Amino acid sequence: MELHHHSEQLAWFDLQPDGVAGFISIYIWLDEKNAVIETGPACGLENIMRGIAAAGLAPEEIDWVLPTHIHLDHFGGGGHLLRELPNARALVHPRALKHVLDPQRLWEGSRAFLGPIAEMYGEPLPVAPDRVAAVEDGAVVDLGSTQLRALHTPGHAPHHVAWVADREVFVGDALGLWYTGLDRAFPVTPPRYDHALALASLDALESLDTEWLHYTHFGPRPAREGVSIAQVREEFKAWLALVRDGVTAGEDAAATTARLLAERPRLAETEQGMGPHQAGTHLGSVRGMRGWLDAQL
Repeated sequence: MELHHHSEQLAWFDLQPDGVAGFISIYIWLDEKNAVIETGPACGLENIMRGIAAAGLAPEEIDWVLPTHIHLDHFGGGGHLLRELPNARALVHPRALKHVLDPQRLWEGSRAFLGPIAEMYGEPLPVAPDRVAAVEDGAVVDLGSTQLRALHTPGHAPHHVAWVADREVFVGDALGLWYTGLDRAFPVTPPRYDHALALASLDALESLDTEWLHYTHFGPRPAREGVSIAQVREEFKAWLALVRDGVTAGEDAAATTARLLAERPRLAETEQGMGPHQAGTHLGSVRGMRGWLDAQL
């Protein structure tokens, strides 16, 4: 387990679920109170415990588990992890709380949407009511010398939270997927996508004085005084325009996705990254955008 020290207080590592590298980053904030940001899926439990140990922490020294949202690749392992961390509590978006307490509907929906990838991730376990609470927009988690602020960013999912620590922001999927080797990020949308909320979330993140954007997929990205978020915004707008053209032309989602891969710079190169997790990602995003456009009619 290779631990990267981003700063004195922030460490991160590649979770490598099912042996796939370069897909999920787990972050650990070290302070008087210690926080794990994201958990990854259930199948990554052993590796996340190794990462905590590599950071020099015992399980009982973790105080907070802070996912950005509860999709399986972000908090599918939350219930499993909390059983290993006796003193930790999790905070989730208010709209996610009932699904954390009883994840059956989340699991069934994930299996229907992800198919064999969900099975590979593993089934989430329920979290005990005394181990999790809802976090409101703007709420602050005091870690000692650092305060982490919850910023509701419902573009990728209605239960999405970005965590803000001074000039560091843990963005989850609100800014798409970042491909380090390409130095570009591309949209990732859920089946029930809302383009207006996606852009509003970008606006909220762009308004911050940010130095680093910490992606779950994958790793820390320099904010570059807003340039990085501007690149993401350009992609969201270009994708929606291309999808709208496809709908007007009577294309199916697969044909639009093929045209997207051909027309957007470097997008086709992403098909070689993230192993089986990448399969169907762009097609799913096209379908999400088509669904939003249909809802506008």
